[in-house]
Amino acid sequence: MFRESVKEAELNSDRNSKVRTAAAVLVACLCGWFVMELEILGVRMLAPYFGSAVYVVTGSVIGTFLLSLSVGYLLGGRLSALKNSGILLGVFILLAGVWTAVLPFFTGPVCDRIFDWGLDEKWGSLLAALVLFAVPTTFLGTVSPTVVRWLTQRPEEAGVSAGLVMALSTIASFAGCVVTAFYLVLYSMRLVLSISGLILALLGMVVFVTVLVRRKKDA
Repeated sequence: MFRESVKEAELNSDRNSKVRTAAAVLVACLCGWFVMELEILGVRMLAPYFGSAVYVVTGSVIGTFLLSLSVGYLLGGRLSALKNSGILLGVFILLAGVWTAVLPFFTGPVCDRIFDWGLDEKWGSLLAALVLFAVPTTFLGTVSPTVVRWLTQRPEEAGVSAGLVMALSTIASFAGCVVTAFYLVLYSMRLVLSISGLILALLGMVVFVTVLVRRKKDA
C-alpha cells in the first residue's frame, strides 16, 4: 500500500512537471509569435511616414528588433536568477501587451514630431522604430531566458532546455511571420494590434497569478 502511494505520488509529480514544462514553452512560443507579428506590422506602420525603402525595413525596423531582443535576452538572463522572476515576467508580458494595444494611437503623433525635428527618412525611421517598438520587444525578449531557467533543473540540462525553447519559439516566430504577412496585413492594423495586445496582457496576468498561487501553495 505504501509503495503504491509512493508510486502514485511520483506519477503525479512527473505529470505536473510535464504540464509546467509545456505551459512554460507555450508562453515562450506565444511571445515569439507576437514579436514577429509586431515586427512585420511595424514596417507597415512606418511606411506612410518614411516609405518602405530598404533602409527603413532592414536598417530601422529589423535593426531595432534585433537590438531590443538582445537587451531583453540580457535582462531576462539577469532576472531569471531572482526568486520573483515569474512575477516579473508576468508584469513584463502584461506591459508589452498594453503597449502593443495602444501603439496605433500614438504612432502618428510620434512620427509627426520626428518630422518636425527635421530628421531624414533614414534616421527619422530609426528613431521612430526605437520609440515605438523597443520597449515591448525588450520586455518580450526577457521571456526565453527565464523559461530556459525554469526548465533547467541540473547543469547538464541547460543545453537541452535552451535548444528546446529557442527551437520551438523560433518555429512559432516563423508561423507568426507567415500568418501576419499573408493574412493579418489584410485586416485593420489597429484591430489586429488591439487584439494581440489584449491576448498578451491576459497571458501576462495568467503568468502573474499562476506564479503567485503556486508560491502560496509551496509556502
